[in-house]
Amino acid sequence: MLFVPAYWDGASIFGAGASFYVSDYRGWNTGGGTAYDSCVLRLHEPLGNQLGWMGTRTYDGAWEGGNYWVLTGYPGAIAGANRPAYQSGVSVLDDDEDGDAQQIEHHGDSSPGESGGPMFGFWNDGPHAIGTTSGGETISGGFLGIGDEDNNIAAGGNAMVDLVKWALANWP
Repeated sequence: MLFVPAYWDGASIFGAGASFYVSDYRGWNTGGGTAYDSCVLRLHEPLGNQLGWMGTRTYDGAWEGGNYWVLTGYPGAIAGANRPAYQSGVSVLDDDEDGDAQQIEHHGDSSPGESGGPMFGFWNDGPHAIGTTSGGETISGGFLGIGDEDNNIAAGGNAMVDLVKWALANWP
């Protein structure tokens, strides 16, 4: 897999040589479960010291309803996935636990192509991802129509945070 940082209209804004292949990966094999839809990739050429990186945090249900969150990714609906999209002011509606993982439900704009993009917020020590764009859920047919849901999902929780910690400890 080829990773191109700061991708814009077919190339990196850092120049033609700014592309790197993935050497290793680690993730969860969940059989389609959105709460565990996380993966870390190791690049042949580490970029964190040059370009920076995000921290991770486990989502806390006390943050529900606050419009603190940002979504970013490369949706197919914008320039054929050749330009990034950014949406701030997203609030979390609910979080559902699935073991150590969480489905973080929101109504932020998500569309095909954005999978794996971060849902993040800012703390005093910088940005931290609370999840990665995983997909959506549509639950209908509740009792008399009550409880119908049409939410977008970010995969998060300790499962995502622990996966990143594992990569930092094992991939120098």
